[in-house]
Amino acid sequence: MALEFDPLHWPEDAQTVVEFLTASEWPCHGVPLLSRTDAAKVSVVANDTATFWIRNGAETVGLIRLLDLDDLDVGSPLFDLRIAQGHRGRGVGRQAVRWLTDHLFTTFPELHRIEARTRDDNQAMQAVFAHCGWRLEGRFVEAWTNSDGTRSDALSYALLRREYSAHR
Repeated sequence: MALEFDPLHWPEDAQTVVEFLTASEWPCHGVPLLSRTDAAKVSVVANDTATFWIRNGAETVGLIRLLDLDDLDVGSPLFDLRIAQGHRGRGVGRQAVRWLTDHLFTTFPELHRIEARTRDDNQAMQAVFAHCGWRLEGRFVEAWTNSDGTRSDALSYALLRREYSAHR
C-alpha cells in the first residue's frame, strides 16, 4: 500500500478532524473514546505543531501530529500517531513512522533527535519503533494516566540523526 501524507488545512479540515477522532477507539491513548467536544479540543494547529492526514488513495486511514517544533535546535519533537480502526496491523504505522522520520530530518537540518512515548502494553507501536531503527531509552513507571484512573508504564524511544543516516 502506497500511502500519501497530506498537510491538514485549517480551518477547512476542522470538522473532518472531529469526525476522524470520534470514529475510532484509541485504546493506547489517554482518552480511548473521544466525545465531539473533546475531539474539537485536540490541538492540530499551533506555532509548534504540524498535522498531516495519512491517506490510502481517497481514503483517510490516519493522522499524525508533529509536536514541539518550536525548539528543534535545543529540543526534540514528539509526535502523535492515530491509525483508524480497520487499518491497524496493515503496515500503516511503519510507513508513517518512516515518513515522519524522513520528513523531520530532511525538513529541519538543525534537528538532532526525535522522541516518542508509548504505553508499555502497546506492542504494535513498540514493534514499529524496532523495525524503523528507533532505540528504547527508558521506562517511566506508572507515568501514563489512563482514562479510568489506572496507571501504566510509559516507554521512551528516540532516534538520533546519525542513527537515522546509518539506518537508511
